[in-house]
Amino acid sequence: MWTPGRRFVGGATVLGGLCVVVASIPTRWFGTVPTDSYVFDPPTYSPLWIERTIVPAVSIAAALLTLAGLVALFHRDREWMERWQRWFAVVAVVGAAVGTFATVLLASNGDGAGGDPTATLNVLFAVLLGLVGVVLAGPGLLAWGIGYLRAGRRRLGTALAGGVTVPVLLVAVTIALDVDPGPAGGVLMSLPAALLAVGVGYDLWTRAA
Repeated sequence: MWTPGRRFVGGATVLGGLCVVVASIPTRWFGTVPTDSYVFDPPTYSPLWIERTIVPAVSIAAALLTLAGLVALFHRDREWMERWQRWFAVVAVVGAAVGTFATVLLASNGDGAGGDPTATLNVLFAVLLGLVGVVLAGPGLLAWGIGYLRAGRRRLGTALAGGVTVPVLLVAVTIALDVDPGPAGGVLMSLPAALLAVGVGYDLWTRAA
């Protein structure tokens, strides 16, 4: 049975980081959002069409590829990690898996929320799962990254730890200064997660073993 090599997974994870940024780009940047009848049948390649067709697919790809990179990273390094780091890595991977499932569920039912009761329940369940995923993955990635920093793997440790701490700091600064980040705020908030995926992918590419 064919299994992808770590270099292949590393390259795919870097692509996942790029997908994180693409999925966060406000669709209004692509043009005027259609109104009236176009809301139900938007023209192909219009901002609303991109929001309904491209963004969900790219979001799912970003979550799946990042999860694949984290799983490959854990599988590669689990033997030499200290026990505490290994347990936090497991928690991080489980949290990322839960978050990935939430992303798939949300992307698959987002359009139907509000009109279809089943889709609305699925969206609420996806949001709840997403919160659980964040609670698990946040501390797990932070401790996992600290373990790499202690081992002298600064690039990888910074990517993992920074990917979860920088967004929290950005939110805290925004609230403290009462600043409206505007449409670019989503892109800015996505950069740490994107750099996390790129850092993991780069390390898998350069350190296959």
